[in-house]
Amino acid sequence: MKEEHEYLLPAPLKNFVCKMGACRHACCEGWPITFSVDDYFRLMGSEHSAELGERLDRGIKLNLSPTPDRYAIIYPKYDGNCPMRLPDGRCSIQAELGEGVLAAVCRLYPRGLHFDPVYECSFSNSCEGVLEVLFESDAPISFVKKPMAFDINARRKRSYVFDTMGREEDIRLWLISLVQERAYPLTVRILRLGKALLALDDIMERKDKAALDTLLDGGFITDVPDICVDKEHLADGLHIMERLLAILDGRSNSVCDYGEEALKYFTSDNSFDAYLNARQSFETTFPRWEIWFEHMLVNHMFFEQFPFQDRPEKPWDEFVSVCAVYSLLRFLSLGCFSARESYGAYVDMCAALFRLVGHTAFSAYAGRMLASVGCHMPDKVFELISL
Repeated sequence: MKEEHEYLLPAPLKNFVCKMGACRHACCEGWPITFSVDDYFRLMGSEHSAELGERLDRGIKLNLSPTPDRYAIIYPKYDGNCPMRLPDGRCSIQAELGEGVLAAVCRLYPRGLHFDPVYECSFSNSCEGVLEVLFESDAPISFVKKPMAFDINARRKRSYVFDTMGREEDIRLWLISLVQERAYPLTVRILRLGKALLALDDIMERKDKAALDTLLDGGFITDVPDICVDKEHLADGLHIMERLLAILDGRSNSVCDYGEEALKYFTSDNSFDAYLNARQSFETTFPRWEIWFEHMLVNHMFFEQFPFQDRPEKPWDEFVSVCAVYSLLRFLSLGCFSARESYGAYVDMCAALFRLVGHTAFSAYAGRMLASVGCHMPDKVFELISL
């Protein structure tokens, strides 16, 4: 049964509509779709055509070790496509029966629902339609409330590593505002975000509510390191990206293909010159790149409920994960799009990266991966994101 509540959501996406068959890369492409026991019997008990029935018989398999949440699965075909897709790209289930009988993940995607401490509806950057909407506007992303109705299953109360002193939402929106302070270049904003997380680490560990109130009410003043990118700095950064991509190998063919292309571009005796040329070319070809990056980071932070992702990680570790996302995005952008001018292809690359982030435990293990290659302490992280 659907429940209606006031949801906080990014203003540009308040009227988001799925592109359906118009997507260049469908959200289900390459990924299995799981059905809960309720969703499975709702679908299989519906009145449908013989043609759809044949698709369902061939495409949906009962889980070998079923649970209430993972009772049945649709596996992708050999070419990565979902067997439920029609030749025009639409989902045959949705086209005939509507979204009400889809698996929960398909009903909601690209939305993410959160209920604690407030109702939120966020949107994943892994959807090309979401990125295209975000890229349309130059204005910083604002957040609004809208009445929305969803089928809501069992809700689990969030847990926090630190005592947030009742200001979870204030903290999250304040951190987002730091990324949107356009008086600073984006790299400096990210560095300030890291400094803010270090301050929050200390305040929340001490449970100092007065200090937290002061911080959130404009009491954040900090210097950031002045980093100049040179050949040695670039060589260290490329080594870290190479190691990071090697660890990710096998988790996403599309991202690994982009990674190999970028590494090939930068692997030469003149890698520093190649980097300078790529940076100038990319930023000239896509002059709004900094706004796009800001929008992607802000939307990702809201989607992930940064820095409180409901796992036993300190805020600094969550910041390192965001830095891993930013660094990969920057590395792939320069390495793969210094000589391409296709807007659609660039959106596809960004969506592919966030599919890897969203469909795997990337955010949980990214900090550990960077630590494994010697890039977890503040000075090294700040150097990495300055490239």
